[in-house]
Amino acid sequence: MFTPDQFEVNEVWIVIRINEDFLFVKEDPYDMFVLMDAASAYVLGFVFSKVVAEAPTVKDVEELFNKAWGAKRQWAKKLIVTDESVASNVFIQEAEKNGIPFVIVPISDLSSIVEPLKESFEKDFIGKRT
Repeated sequence: MFTPDQFEVNEVWIVIRINEDFLFVKEDPYDMFVLMDAASAYVLGFVFSKVVAEAPTVKDVEELFNKAWGAKRQWAKKLIVTDESVASNVFIQEAEKNGIPFVIVPISDLSSIVEPLKESFEKDFIGKRT
């Protein structure tokens, strides 16, 4: 299990799908993917993806990475993704394009880093009480 204190700021970025249930916009289901710093749990940005598309667009992910670079003025040393999905592959391709190696880690190994954000998202954005 990873904890934030195992990382330095901007050493590792994590990509997760933040929503457990689909988010509906005008009756269309979406997923929301978040790019966050592993050490600080700072959210660098997010992208939405229509569920039928299975993955965010390459353009949206490229803009997300550029936004993260703009905030930090450097790339992370590593990207963590939580599965081998079509969506994760878009993030992996963008990381590789920018010279960032990636590793696939089960979401359960990241719970101490991502669970507070997921709980806050559920409570504040979705309106569920945990």
